[in-house]
Amino acid sequence: MRVRHKPPTLVSMWMLDVFCCALGCVTLLWLLNTREASDQTKRAGSALELLNKSEMELEAKKAELTAMKTQYEKDRRRLNAEINDLDAKLIAMMKERDEAAKLLAVANGELAEAKTRSQDLDDLLQRKQKDVKDLTVRLTKATTSADELAKLLRQKERERDDVALRAQKAEEQLNDVDAKLKVAIKENSDAKSDLAAMKKTGDELAQAKATIRDLSKKNDENNVQIIDLQGQKAKLADKYDKLQRDTDSRFAGIALTGRRVVFVVDTSGSMKLIDDKTAAPDKWSLVAETVARVMRSLPDLEQFQVVTFSRKAQYLLGDGEWQQYQGEASARQVTESLKKLDPAGDTNLYDALDLSFRLKPGGLDTIYLFSDGLPTSGQGLVGDEDKKLTESAKTEKLARYLRNTLSGTWNRAGDARRVRINAIGFFFESPEVGAFLWALARENDGSFVGMSRP
Repeated sequence: MRVRHKPPTLVSMWMLDVFCCALGCVTLLWLLNTREASDQTKRAGSALELLNKSEMELEAKKAELTAMKTQYEKDRRRLNAEINDLDAKLIAMMKERDEAAKLLAVANGELAEAKTRSQDLDDLLQRKQKDVKDLTVRLTKATTSADELAKLLRQKERERDDVALRAQKAEEQLNDVDAKLKVAIKENSDAKSDLAAMKKTGDELAQAKATIRDLSKKNDENNVQIIDLQGQKAKLADKYDKLQRDTDSRFAGIALTGRRVVFVVDTSGSMKLIDDKTAAPDKWSLVAETVARVMRSLPDLEQFQVVTFSRKAQYLLGDGEWQQYQGEASARQVTESLKKLDPAGDTNLYDALDLSFRLKPGGLDTIYLFSDGLPTSGQGLVGDEDKKLTESAKTEKLARYLRNTLSGTWNRAGDARRVRINAIGFFFESPEVGAFLWALARENDGSFVGMSRP
């Protein structure tokens, strides 16, 4: 018998179960995926927000970095410029260092020379002081001898007066005796009894005549001695006058000469100071009085002018014309005019000497310079050297330029009308100041003296 199988059904229960299970799994998976997708969406949103925020922060950082880059470029350019400037300054400083080294070498040489000159000046000063002492001793001896001779002369004159008085008395006695003799002779013709008295009167007359002869001889001897003493007195007086003239014609070692003279007076601020920090209340009045003292001591002074200088130079009296010297009146006028000034400012010695030498065609023969420092301004600097150079380098260059101008233009060697320059320094502590004033005077046929502190 043929077995026929039962046709299978499309879906069986176990397949349904499997299907349901699969559907449940699918559903579960879908739910899980959905939940996961939701979480991922949330995370993606958060990430997007974070991304947007990061992008904003990034833009801000970019802007900040751009600004920083711009500032960096500016700073870099500024630093590069400063570096270039510093390089230029370094090169300039190296040049200045080299120049300073050269100047230092020159200064050391000049310092050594100045020390040698200073020693020479000290020796000269000692010799001059010895000469002054010798002159003072000689003057004292001459004065003592003149006083003794004057005393002896007065004594001899008194003796002469006594002798003259005694001679006058003897002459009176002689006149009396002559009168008596005449009376006796007259009486002798009348009476011989008076002969003895007459003889006695004759003896008295002879004695009186002898006395008169002796007194006359002594009087003549006294007159001769008086004449000799007067001659000695005249010789000593001449010697005393010569010593006095020699003493009066010098001021602290400076020969006082000149007929047409310019007194150049420093009125810079240092002329009322001892140093940079110490005031000298009496210094300026002493300077003014010293100018007048030198003026009074010039034996041949006829005309004069005063030039004052600080930052600028100017004439003290008039518009620069010569002033007639009128003795004490002129000295007092200069002193009072100077004391009215208030010293202040720099030391422009170039303008002062330039103004003074304008009087050379009018017969200027001597200049007396009163100062306490080196030149600090005036001609001699080129470009901006006034700001670049140190004070010592600047004064050295100004001083050298001034001395070259004197020797090459104003007061050339061999000039028949060469002007003598004497320098008087006040209260200076720096050897450079003394060396400069000494060299300035020496190169122009003059002398230098330094005034000590009061």
